[in-house]
Amino acid sequence: MICGYLGPQGSYSDLALREAFPSLTPVACHTFSEIIEEVEAGKLERGLLPVENSTEGAVTLVMDSLLGLEEASIQAEIIYTVCHHLFSVDGEITTVKKAYSHPQAIEQCRHFFKTHYPHIQLLPCESTSTACILAQRQGDGSAAIASHWAGIHHGLKHIMGNIQDNQFNQTRFVLLGKGISTPTGNDKTAIAFSFHHDRAGNLFQILQLFAEAEINLSRIESRPAKMELGQYVFFIDFEGHREEPHVRNVLDKLRLLTRRFYLFGSFPRARQAIGG
Repeated sequence: MICGYLGPQGSYSDLALREAFPSLTPVACHTFSEIIEEVEAGKLERGLLPVENSTEGAVTLVMDSLLGLEEASIQAEIIYTVCHHLFSVDGEITTVKKAYSHPQAIEQCRHFFKTHYPHIQLLPCESTSTACILAQRQGDGSAAIASHWAGIHHGLKHIMGNIQDNQFNQTRFVLLGKGISTPTGNDKTAIAFSFHHDRAGNLFQILQLFAEAEINLSRIESRPAKMELGQYVFFIDFEGHREEPHVRNVLDKLRLLTRRFYLFGSFPRARQAIGG
């Protein structure tokens, strides 16, 4: 099976994909939206997307993009331990004036640079592996925040490692594909919804459904609905599979209480972190 990831080669998405799903054939994509569109169109059989980080929280661009899913759904999740390294052409920290990386990686290292190297300008780019290409192309004065594999692969010299602010830095990825995964007994379901009107008790009514069914919520977040200020879309992950009767019952009630309802899929719960 062919699986898209945010490239170029050597990004954390690439490394996570290769370690967690070695049977899949990785294909580099330029954006998260491209990955989703290619899976929806059947040009890719799978797609790997980062959805949240233990330091910076939700990857909001991915969360918003998931609202456009039609045929694809989440098939699996993995948790990848992320360790950031600093690379440059000469390997000398004294010559570094600017460092490139993905916006999420920059935020995960911002305190480190503010404390130790406040003069270094942090510049966002499409991915951590793209950062290595930019640093290599621009030469002296430019650096990249990336994985150790990416830095070496793109011909850079290592300056230092473990520069992330949180030493327990982990990213959760989801694997997209078509079809419904088979219940395993240790599953999660991901949904999102918005309400018809903003009124007191809306969210409480939803949460009460889960409480009465004794379903544990593992994540709840909100994002602007982008239609009117004060209107939100709520994202919830909870324990259980959509085909289990008590889960199906709650989902049926949710559909009646909400304006827009999104079922992203049911999938096996990640058992332990990989990478690092």
